[in-house]
Amino acid sequence: MSINTGDKEIGKLVENKIKMLLQQSSAILLQKWWRRRTNTKELRIIHNYLSNSLSKEDLQDLSNKCHSITKHCKGDGAGLSGGTLIDMLLCKLFETKLSLYSDYHDGESDMKICGVPLSQKKINGKSSIALDWSKNETKTTREHFSSNILIINLKTGVWWVKNLVKTKSNKKISYNDEIPSGIYLIDKQFCKYFIELSCNNKTNTLIDHQFVYIMLKRSISQKLCIDLPTPNKDLKFNILNAFS
Repeated sequence: MSINTGDKEIGKLVENKIKMLLQQSSAILLQKWWRRRTNTKELRIIHNYLSNSLSKEDLQDLSNKCHSITKHCKGDGAGLSGGTLIDMLLCKLFETKLSLYSDYHDGESDMKICGVPLSQKKINGKSSIALDWSKNETKTTREHFSSNILIINLKTGVWWVKNLVKTKSNKKISYNDEIPSGIYLIDKQFCKYFIELSCNNKTNTLIDHQFVYIMLKRSISQKLCIDLPTPNKDLKFNILNAFS
């Protein structure tokens, strides 16, 4: 029995419709799968809490003091000491201004805000970071990205003038967008699936600057970042003022 042209066209339409439904079904399943494995609800609570608890004056003061420390701590090895001082400054600000903040040093975590463990990192523009700065000769079985991450970026800038041709990630994003200074929250599950760790002579848990950029872009896309104003005072850093 022959099949006329009309029947063929109907069959093709049905086939295309089935393909479209399968694609939609796959997309829905993918969305459900992703929702089950990511949880930004906790980070949204933290973001709202920080936004409501830290005034513009608080953020400006933080920006000015961080700028002063960064300017003072220059030279070989100064980045580590400056980073430590800024970590202490940020924790003290949170301790003073946030009733729901607490120190919490367990695994990768440095603090808790609203009861949620966070790993705190500081960068000054285009940078690599590490989950921990220790070089273990033997591989550890410890789970990585066990905590959500808070990154404070002190410098607004474009990390690459031209979009990268060769990338270390297959995630399709623009790499030449401006990254503002600010406080960024990144969910740990996103990091587990999209961020790769490498190593150098100082750590086995290095996060290359391309992946740090992806983390910050994730935070921006989820509206989980708080802008940090440009420094507007040239404060003089004096270590003796740290004692009471």
